[in-house]
Amino acid sequence: MKQLKFSHAAENGVFWMLILLGTLGFLSLFSAGRQAIQTGSGKMKALAEGRIHKTAEGFRPICSVNQERKQAALTFDISGDLKELDGLIQVPAILEENQVKASFFVSGEWAMENPEYIRKLSELGHDIGSMGQTGISVSSLTAQMRQEEIRQAKDCLEQLTGRDTNLFRPAQGEYDDSLITAVCAMGCYPIGWDVDSQDWKDYGAFTICRQVLENENLKGGSIIRFRCGSKYTAQSLTDIIDRLKRAGFELVPLSQMIYKEQYHLDEQGRQMKNEG
Repeated sequence: MKQLKFSHAAENGVFWMLILLGTLGFLSLFSAGRQAIQTGSGKMKALAEGRIHKTAEGFRPICSVNQERKQAALTFDISGDLKELDGLIQVPAILEENQVKASFFVSGEWAMENPEYIRKLSELGHDIGSMGQTGISVSSLTAQMRQEEIRQAKDCLEQLTGRDTNLFRPAQGEYDDSLITAVCAMGCYPIGWDVDSQDWKDYGAFTICRQVLENENLKGGSIIRFRCGSKYTAQSLTDIIDRLKRAGFELVPLSQMIYKEQYHLDEQGRQMKNEG
């Protein structure tokens, strides 16, 4: 039987190829290990701070806040549609005219493509929250891919605004236990809502006003959800703000309304301050 013979150069080539593959494998394992350590330490930090999102019916995002003051938070999702550019001019102008600060949620990719809008919103004093790097539902992604979605968007938005970005809203409102756990482990607060304007249905400004103002869930600590690019959102906003204020609501950004530590949630996602 003939034996294969390798030249000295070929042997060196094989040797360095093995070294390269081994190095790449080590770096991959190191990166995965580092992420696991960061995630684990994040979970421990969340527990140490008393941030409990587990309820009798599973994990929940913060959908409202139980409080003595009659506050409410206006939140706006920026999904990435080009028609939202008009909304991003009109909505902040209406908020500024009525001296209201709100919270805007956006994907990292959209923010990088439209940095001037995100910087302007931040400069005006509004919260900038994340909807992940791509802004798509992460329900089908692996745990590691979910962590990357959260981390990349957080880094991107913090780079653009120079401010800590710790508010996260699941794209399309879709979440499960593992996503809520991952968000908390990354040092962020998962945010939902208890009042949905349903402005995306484009039924008109009057219908949006009724959906918000006559909503059975509207109360102190409510989180109200709008979509920045919907056709009638801007038209309904002035009336909604005026009537909420006349009803005694103080409109504040989420960062001023939610508890940052020592809290738990009920089955509806209402955030409750821990006693003692």
